[in-house]
Amino acid sequence: MKFCFNGCLILGTLDGANVEIAEEVGEENMFIFGAKVDEINDLRVKMSQTNPSDYVGPELRRVFSEIEKGTFGNKEELTELLNTVRNHNDFYLVCHDFYSYLEA
Repeated sequence: MKFCFNGCLILGTLDGANVEIAEEVGEENMFIFGAKVDEINDLRVKMSQTNPSDYVGPELRRVFSEIEKGTFGNKEELTELLNTVRNHNDFYLVCHDFYSYLEA
């Protein structure tokens, strides 16, 4: 569920509630990044069959490094989360969407 107020910024992927919001306010009034709904299944298959070093670029490796140092909280818990992304299990397409997020 999303709640938007007049003048708010919406930064998100075009899935779930953001699809409905885009229909009401127009995509031009949102900062959209990442895969579209119709691309997700194919991307999940592709990412599960691709070596993570092929889709984790230097910027994202730097973020991972900072997480592993404990910069953003409990490094043990967050490293476990990172391992799911790095081990062919990026179900939420974090690595795929990261670079378009930077551009948004």
